Amino acid sequence: MLRTTRPLLGSAQTLTLLTRRVPPAPRFPSLSSSPSSKDAHPSPLQPHTTKFRKLAPLTLRTEFSTKPPLPPTKGDKNLEQELAKQKLEADPEHVTTQSSVRHVFEHSQASKDKEKEVSGGLKGDLQTVKETFALQNVPREPYALGLAGTLPYLGTSVATVFLSWNLNQHLPSDSHVLNTFVLSHDTASHWLHLLEPIQVGYGAVIISFLGAIHWGLEYAEKTPAKDRTRFRYGMGVLTPMVAWPTLFLPVEWALISQFLSFTMLYFADARATARGWTPGWYGTYRFVLTAIVGVAIFVSLVGRAKVGQQRSRLASDELESLMRKQLEPYHNWEREEEEEKQRVKKEKEEEAKKKKAEERKSKGGEKKEGGEKKEGDEKSEDKKSDEKK
Repeated sequence: MLRTTRPLLGSAQTLTLLTRRVPPAPRFPSLSSSPSSKDAHPSPLQPHTTKFRKLAPLTLRTEFSTKPPLPPTKGDKNLEQELAKQKLEADPEHVTTQSSVRHVFEHSQASKDKEKEVSGGLKGDLQTVKETFALQNVPREPYALGLAGTLPYLGTSVATVFLSWNLNQHLPSDSHVLNTFVLSHDTASHWLHLLEPIQVGYGAVIISFLGAIHWGLEYAEKTPAKDRTRFRYGMGVLTPMVAWPTLFLPVEWALISQFLSFTMLYFADARATARGWTPGWYGTYRFVLTAIVGVAIFVSLVGRAKVGQQRSRLASDELESLMRKQLEPYHNWEREEEEEKQRVKKEKEEEAKKKKAEERKSKGGEKKEGGEKKEGDEKSEDKKSDEKK
């Protein structure tokens, strides 16, 4: 096999020599010669180069295949003889009856460095998440004010969940403890109506404020930059245009629109931080606050979804009872009048029976009193006759 490839190797070497003689292509096509000049002075080596370039991988392959294999390593016989003459020393501390026996349960033979790398990677990721939410690089004032700004969102979302749960309860319930703090359906519906403009209006204010931050940053700059200035002023104008129209939408759609607005604003702020248009800590700061606001909006949407869809302030059980109730196409006044007459007749009969019973009781009492008087008179007369005797 090696003999058959030697001619190919020789031809490949000659091909590489031929390809080196090809002049390089002109760098600029405008300075190259015209087609007429090429036809007038053809290059003798030009047609061969395109064919020989395809054989370049083959030349490398033949070069490695024609090399002889490496000779086997030759051992040092003198050193082997010296080692054979040495005597094995007894080491009872390390050599025992179980040292040459393979145990069933063994420790991992993997290097401890790899285990440390895996555990260290997980610890590093957890530490990164912890540092992100800890906001250690954020100054104290924006840190406190930013977290305080999320409290209205958290309060309205928790109140929405409580009121929606309250509307789904049957009142009054069997539990005395539950009846002490559960509101009536009318009161819960009233408070839920009040929370709608508060939550949506506060979200519109915060979105507008996030755009106004970029205006303040641009006013603080001493030298204007075209891209930076356009971005900052554009953010300050677009955010109110997106935020305030949500007040005219239904509550659910308004909350969804504001959630998307907060998300897009975060990506815009992260892009601005990467380009150096905001402080270095601003991207992480916005990520944490956007996550808190997003969770609060999601909780509010879930709480509102638990209330009936058609009548949003009516309990779900009451809606089911109304849907299952079969209403008549018309009102039968004649039947209702007959039922009313029968009811009045029964009431009169019951009243007459009660009067008769009372009269009987009163007459029976009078008869008993008359009999007792007669017996008393007879006894008094007997006593008088006895005394006379």
